[in-house]
Amino acid sequence: MAIAPVNKFVSIAVPVAPGLQKLYEVPTGTSALLLYTQVSNVGIAVTYPTVTFVQKRTSRSTGNTRDIRVIKDAEIPPNDAVILIDGRLVLEKTPLVLDQIYVQGNQSGIGTITNVVYDEPTGIATITTKEAHKLNVTDPVTMSGIAFTCLGTTGITTTIFPDPQQSYIVDTLIGEVGTSKTFSAVVGSSKGYPHVYNSAIHYFERARDNAVEVAVGTGGYTSFTAISGTTYSPTTGNLVIKTASAHGLSVGDLIRINDGGITFTCATDSNASNHPYPRATDPASGKILTITAVTSDTFTVDVGTSSDSSTHTFVSGVANAIKKINTRFNVINAVYNGGPQTTTIHGVENLAPGDIVLTLNANHNLTGGNKIRIALNSLIFTCTMDNRATEHPYPRKTDPAVPTPRPADAKNLGGDIAVQSFTSNQLKLNVAPSLSGGFFAPLQMELIASILENSTS
Repeated sequence: MAIAPVNKFVSIAVPVAPGLQKLYEVPTGTSALLLYTQVSNVGIAVTYPTVTFVQKRTSRSTGNTRDIRVIKDAEIPPNDAVILIDGRLVLEKTPLVLDQIYVQGNQSGIGTITNVVYDEPTGIATITTKEAHKLNVTDPVTMSGIAFTCLGTTGITTTIFPDPQQSYIVDTLIGEVGTSKTFSAVVGSSKGYPHVYNSAIHYFERARDNAVEVAVGTGGYTSFTAISGTTYSPTTGNLVIKTASAHGLSVGDLIRINDGGITFTCATDSNASNHPYPRATDPASGKILTITAVTSDTFTVDVGTSSDSSTHTFVSGVANAIKKINTRFNVINAVYNGGPQTTTIHGVENLAPGDIVLTLNANHNLTGGNKIRIALNSLIFTCTMDNRATEHPYPRKTDPAVPTPRPADAKNLGGDIAVQSFTSNQLKLNVAPSLSGGFFAPLQMELIASILENSTS
């Protein structure tokens, strides 16, 4: 006898926390109907938050995802609500696709958490924020994306707090309202298990080609100390560089020219003024250039055409402004500890705050004290702050691995980072700890949803 499908009603009632928040995933063996979804403005002050509601569909064979925004940036007036779904939205889980639903709120007062101290058995969490939080005692508050290492009876595991999502009440402040960066809240017991706070846990997704360059060490840069002349064709973009002695380069070798490394005059102003090249706006600025032709003391690269078709005359060259890039590597894995304590991340032990271990596609032959540079935005991570919903390229121009002021020859790279330890194809570096470890915000929005699940097993 066939077993009739069993219907099950599910109710979701959660605060809308900062960041992209996963609400629901279709369980195995069911299909689902999202019957109703509403978000209410429950802020204490007069606020106008907005909400975006997303259905994420994942192809189970390829892992590719597509986000369908059911509604985007719907504004919720004070003491009002917005109905997101009032009908039936079909959600599936089949051998081909998996459906999930997410909500993202945009509100005032969102800030970054930099540390959480959790006390067991009182259940009190003391939260430190990056900037002044401006909360008051008894204010309702939401938090999201906080990573803990839980030292439970089953061993060390990583958990993301809060799960399930909920709101809390500010219990105490350290400092004055408006300037305080620390507050506490009672978040509940954890059955006696100690919890150790982690900064946002990063998960390596992929890397762009040639993400790492060797700066100092075996295979580092070769500099050309003396440039004795150049010939430039504005119509073809070919720049022929003459060196004071044999350069040893070959067709296909890679070079980079520092901004301002070569000075020209041009016939447009009758050679009256000097023009350092490349400028920050020129196509060759910070770019890797491929050598297309050589003689014993000249080599040719394509630096782009110029609208100024007049004759360009060589004046001088800056010593060491041209470097041959001897060695670049692809990164096939990266493990980063954002801090704030030495710990194990993804099975890699004894990572100090700020340590990153790069696994390369080949043996590097580097030793301790050698230095590398990482290409901007070349390492792609997801992290726990938004439940790994979005990707984040690293290093960004604002990251510590990209110093200010930046080296003249590192426009599209980070600065020189010393190798701390290594294996044949791995490098351990320190790129500084992360101050990103979760979000907080005053409670302004609450969501309710009704779902009908239908068993297909």
